[in-house]
Amino acid sequence: AKSYRDIFFPGSTFKVVTAAAALDDNLISTIAPEFEAADRYLPPLTERAISNFGGGTCGGNLIELLVVSCNSGFAEIGAELVGPSGMIETAEGFGFNDTPPIDLPLPVASNFPTDFGALVTQPSPEFPAGVFENTPALAQSAIGQNDVSASPLQMALVAAAVSNGGRVPTPHVLLAVEDADTGSQISSFDQATWTTAMSAGTAELLTGAMIEVAERGTAQGLAIPGLVVGGKTGTAQLGTDPPRSHAWIIGFAGRPGERAEIAVAVLVEGQEGSSEQTGGRVAAPIARSILERFFQ
Repeated sequence: AKSYRDIFFPGSTFKVVTAAAALDDNLISTIAPEFEAADRYLPPLTERAISNFGGGTCGGNLIELLVVSCNSGFAEIGAELVGPSGMIETAEGFGFNDTPPIDLPLPVASNFPTDFGALVTQPSPEFPAGVFENTPALAQSAIGQNDVSASPLQMALVAAAVSNGGRVPTPHVLLAVEDADTGSQISSFDQATWTTAMSAGTAELLTGAMIEVAERGTAQGLAIPGLVVGGKTGTAQLGTDPPRSHAWIIGFAGRPGERAEIAVAVLVEGQEGSSEQTGGRVAAPIARSILERFFQ
């Protein structure tokens, strides 16, 4: 029941949503701009920087940011390029802030914050003009922190939308209803779209980017010879001592030259340590075994 009734910090898996927002609004492409290499990002209106894991330095174009799961780059994209309205619109396009229409009891809505304050038009010593009052929270939200929370079902739908031309499928478990006495089929489930998260062009670009993450990035543990696999890892740090974190991976897989046939999300709760690699090390083998079984 946790897969659709509970919500958790999604960590870096949410960067797929931030990337979709920037691509769909034509604010970036997969090759430009090139973000300057940095070990942290300092949002406007705060002295608390968002650091990369272990103080690491990263930069480059969007694909390179995804491959290494670069906090500084994605925080800047969300806070200074996309902005609140674009982030909210895209997150809700994926299904956040709405209850997924699954045929199971009591599904829960995933959450993306909607109050990032007003746009500052009159500068003051506290608020420079041209930024939103809660820009630091927006920067954190863009990398799946702050008040962002998601069910594993919701994050599987994020992966599904990327590999499904931007369309989020209506989730279901019921395939058909049959008469118990005769075995004849009374009704069946027709595939449907719940919502549209992004354009088909953006989905195609993100599909290629997630494939690269599985080929040479943090999701290499998801790769399967003979299949086209895309993925994105995530680690949601819980702020405990000693450090513990949720390990995530989302992904999709298909046969070469064909559309992906399956999307997955795996969450392993409360893992010891805190690393951007945890999702790839802990969650990826579980997801890979699911994919292998599906194509077996």
